[in-house]
Amino acid sequence: MKSEIEKFTLKPCFRILSVFIGILVFQNNLNSQPAPITFWSPSASPVDLQRWSVIHSIKDPLVDRPIADQHPNPEPVSMTRITGSDPWGKYFSVYSHTLKCAGSDGRKDCPSATAVYLPFCPAGCLLLRKGKISDSDSSPLSAQKRDAKPRVVPLERFGEEERLALILSPFDGPRGLREDPIFGTFEEIQSVFLLKATRVLFFTSLELFSFVFFIFIYIRRRQDKFNLSFALLNLSLALWYPSYEGWGTYLVDSPWMYVLFGYSIGAFLPILFHEFTRGVFQTPRDKIGTSLEFLFFIHTLWPSLEFGWTGGLSNFGKYAFHSFIVVLVVFFAYTIYLFVQFRKTSILSFRWVVSGLVLVASSSFYTVLSFAGIGRSGIWVNESFLGLTLLFSLALAKRYAEVFRALENSQVNLKLLNESLESKVEERTRIIELQKTELEQKGKILAKDLSIAGKIQSALLPREMPVIPHASMAYRYRPMMEIGGDLLDVLYDSKSGTLGMFIGDVTGHGVSAALLASMVKMTLGSWAKYLQEPSALLLHIREQLEGKLDGHFLTATFVIVDLNTGHSLIANAGHPECLVLRKDGKIEFYRPKGMAIYESIPTLYETESVPLRPGDKIVLYTDGIPDARNADGVLLGEENLAELLKRNAHLSPEDLCDAVMKGVQSYQGENFSHQYQDDMALLVAEYEG
Repeated sequence: MKSEIEKFTLKPCFRILSVFIGILVFQNNLNSQPAPITFWSPSASPVDLQRWSVIHSIKDPLVDRPIADQHPNPEPVSMTRITGSDPWGKYFSVYSHTLKCAGSDGRKDCPSATAVYLPFCPAGCLLLRKGKISDSDSSPLSAQKRDAKPRVVPLERFGEEERLALILSPFDGPRGLREDPIFGTFEEIQSVFLLKATRVLFFTSLELFSFVFFIFIYIRRRQDKFNLSFALLNLSLALWYPSYEGWGTYLVDSPWMYVLFGYSIGAFLPILFHEFTRGVFQTPRDKIGTSLEFLFFIHTLWPSLEFGWTGGLSNFGKYAFHSFIVVLVVFFAYTIYLFVQFRKTSILSFRWVVSGLVLVASSSFYTVLSFAGIGRSGIWVNESFLGLTLLFSLALAKRYAEVFRALENSQVNLKLLNESLESKVEERTRIIELQKTELEQKGKILAKDLSIAGKIQSALLPREMPVIPHASMAYRYRPMMEIGGDLLDVLYDSKSGTLGMFIGDVTGHGVSAALLASMVKMTLGSWAKYLQEPSALLLHIREQLEGKLDGHFLTATFVIVDLNTGHSLIANAGHPECLVLRKDGKIEFYRPKGMAIYESIPTLYETESVPLRPGDKIVLYTDGIPDARNADGVLLGEENLAELLKRNAHLSPEDLCDAVMKGVQSYQGENFSHQYQDDMALLVAEYEG
């Protein structure tokens, strides 16, 4: 056929002549072929043209000369069967129908202006009148351009008898019309066209609005996944319906419009329907549902892949609709099982939602059966889906109404509770104010008592270091609160030239620790007789405090220095190490064996001898110094304390104490400005020789 067309292209005059002769001969063939007759009366208008005679031709009857390869069909047929195998898919099919005008009283009073509504023709179609192309539909020179859009073809000057012929172009796949052509007066057919266009526009707009509405609800309540499925279901229907009915070709005049959006999305709808059902009934995902979704997904890909690969839908027309119906039957049975099995777990009203789902399922199944040629009906999916949308919206509104009602009841109860709480708060506030005033008064008394106790405790410390030949001393004491549990004392025996130094730490802080520290101070009243044996002093303190510690324990270090010889003795009761800072900056750590003083644990204390040389210093401290923390919570530690002492080894005891306390304060940073983290005591003595 291509070579024939090329010849006509080279010589336009011969082509026009050939077309004219072909039309005359083809008209004679059409007139010789019996066609179904419809007696049309304007009073019973419009009418559906359901039965047609058909001739199949391998050549385009409007372009090529007729040849012997023509195949008439012996019986009238319908053009609305769109599935199954079409053995004439590669032929031009010419469907013929005869119209006779008859008035209601037998007289022929036919209007001059009539028209035919042609529905969507997937393969493209062209209407002939008495074997000729209608002036308003096309022209002989553009006869090969078959239009697929739903349209109105006017027929002017209608006679008593008209023979109509509809040519379907070849297409390797389903090419039947979506519905029967409709004949009537021009005004009637124009109304039919506008009504169908309005119907498509109405449902498409409604579904797009529902998509936006339920997407908005999903964004506000993301935990309700069924709102997303329902929104996508509306969007898919909005794309599928106008494309499948052919109205989408007014936007994009391409076969891909109805292949992609008409067939593929149509097979994808059950997947979204299943996801919506699962979301409403809160059903777990199982193998049956997943397998059905997979099969529907195959049918979704099938038409687009086949059309893109072959340019036709032959296998899709032969097998897809039948397999799709089988899967759909199983899917509906499975959906009914979900309704029954999970009816108690439905989030929304069970009756309303199930009524809408059954309505959509039934109409969808009936529509698919009509597509397959079983029964005659239009597409009722959108109407049933409108019913589902209304029922679903009512169920959703009922749910939210129940939530809002419960919220209102909660607000009422909350208001009553707030009123009760306000009265109780007012009463409690009054009581708290009275208690606050009382506590402030007691706090003032307690602060005054603590101040006095702090002064008393300070009086227990050495007011000033004694002037001792061959030695110099200094100390610093900073309690965590007004009073603390650290204590220190020095004693000098001028007769023997012996210096005694004691430092202790009672566990805990505040009043209880301070009272125990005062008791320890009292046990040191006779410690002069223990200057030759420091471990005996520790045993003496334990004996004096037995039964009085009340769960507390005491750590202590006792050091004796013979200022004549520099010989020193050290005894320790679980206290931090005694540091000997040599004149050259070296540091030595001494901690003789001995546990903390605790009344339930008897222990012995050892004494360690250490020789001192002129310029050496003895440093005693409590654990508040190495346990000081910086802003990151890191401890100062004994190593950093030793480094601090090394850097300041050349200073006098007084200056060394200041340097250590400033170093601790610098390490603590902001923590130091709020309060001390623990009681701190530091005692330094230098042997001068």
